[in-house]
Parts: sequence; C-alpha cells; structure tokens
Amino acid sequence: MIKDQPLPPGAHSEPGFWLETFNHRNWLMDQAMRQFEFFSASCRNGLGLFILGHDGSSQPGEFQELHTTARMFHSYALRHLAGFQGADQIIDHGMTYLERHHRDRDYGGYFWALEGDQIKDDRKLAYGHVLVLLASASAKLAGHPEAGRLMADAREVLDQHFWDKEAGLYCDEWNRDWTPISTYRGMNANMHGVEAMLSAYEAFGDEFYLSRAGRILDFFINKIAAGENRRLPEHYTSEWQIDHNYAGNPMFRPAGTAPVHSLELGRLQLQHWDLSVRPEANAPGTARHLIEQALNDA
Repeated sequence: MIKDQPLPPGAHSEPGFWLETFNHRNWLMDQAMRQFEFFSASCRNGLGLFILGHDGSSQPGEFQELHTTARMFHSYALRHLAGFQGADQIIDHGMTYLERHHRDRDYGGYFWALEGDQIKDDRKLAYGHVLVLLASASAKLAGHPEAGRLMADAREVLDQHFWDKEAGLYCDEWNRDWTPISTYRGMNANMHGVEAMLSAYEAFGDEFYLSRAGRILDFFINKIAAGENRRLPEHYTSEWQIDHNYAGNPMFRPAGTAPVHSLELGRLQLQHWDLSVRPEANAPGTARHLIEQALNDA
C-alpha cells in the first residue's frame, strides 16, 4: 500500500497556493494511479473481488461486503471519466456481481456480505444501498449501458424501505425480509446518501436527487451542527434525537463524532450549493465553519 510518501514540492508555500501547482497536481495523479494499479488485482475469476492485504495478496476467508463492491467499481468509473484506460473490466465485473449475487431476488435489496455466490450476511443496510446508487450513477456517467437499470432499482429500494418521509432522512438497517433489526438511526448512511444523490443528479439531472440531498443537509448542518458547536454527532434514536450514550462500533459507528465526516459533509454542502446554482450566500461560510471545527477536533 502507499504510505510514508513525501509531501509534494510546494506544500510549504502560502496556504492554499500549492493546491493548484503543477507539481502538486502531478503528485496527486501519481498517487491515484498507484492505487488503481494496486487494486487492479482485485478481480476474481468468476465471482466478485478479492480482498487484498497490504502486500497486494488476496486474503482468503474475507467476505465481500456490499460497500467494497460498490466503492470499487465507483472508483474505476471515475478513472474512466478521467480519461484513463483499463477501468472497464472492473466496472463490468462489479456491475455483474452486484446484480447477480448481492441483489436479493426474493425480497429485493442487496445483501451485505457474500463469499463467492454464498450469502454470509443477509442484512439490508442503508449505507450499502446508497453506495449502490453512487456506483451506478458513476457508471452511468461513464457510459455503461446497464447502469440506468441498476440506478432505478437502488432508488426504488431506498424509497420503499429506507426513506423516512416525515424526517426527510434514511433509516439504517433491516433484516433480509424487511422486518426491523433495531431503532438505530445514524449520520453515516445519510452523509453517503447525499454523496450518492448528488452523483445521481449529475448523471440524470433529476431534481428529485438534488432536493433529497438538500433535505438531509438541512437537518445535519442547519439543525444539528448549529446546536452542537459545529460538530456532527454520529448516532440518533428512532425519533432522530442525538444518542450521546451510544457505544458504537470502531469501524462503521465510532462513538461520539467522527471529524472526517464533518469534512466530507462540508464538501458535500458546497457541491450541493454549486449544483443548485449557488442560491445561499452563507453556504460557503457554514461549510468552512464545519470543516475548521473538524480540523480542530481531529
């Protein structure tokens, strides 16, 4: 894996200046190409993707989780959009695996974890489903002929099973047959929901996606962060009240707040503002406060 890389030339210059320098942009591209080269070994002959270790070797016994399938072919769709060759095989591979194996043909939706064609975790999680929408939107932008169908299916499942119309937010988790697992509600799936909705809007131009992203952003930025000193608690009750006592899970549900999510939501607010033709003059300032608080906390 890529680690302990030196900072690019110019990184010590005036604040912000080096971001657009030729050397820095070249350095970023080099890092991206190294990552793409590393993960190009992920395709399995037949079913799914290998989980790779730090040395690039496949890890036997590791399950293929929905978020890794979707994130992988989303990333390679971005590579295709950037004009580089070598992405199409992984996009096709990921699309096929999602439709033929992650997708539940009996109850609808997408299984959380597989091993080859065997179901290992049949839960239906909002986090995974919004990433299916994200990946299919990116594949649509990259010109994949089947992406529109996958997008439509993901949108229908999210609408039917995860969307809380009254709150304007996504619920988190269900059993395979759509019976409740818990009353847990979380910020993470909703944040990635905004990411997916904005990509879907860019792919189709449907105001539905922009409006839905706006509702989620309004709740977390204008209602929650505004009352929490520009911090974003991760965990909520079924009534969307902050659950300060939730113990969490270090991977997907860290206790308290996750500053990196504030960084991302601030960026997503700016993206939504830009796609909405910049209607609110205060949006950049609000995003900046959120990001600066996250940097102070990190």
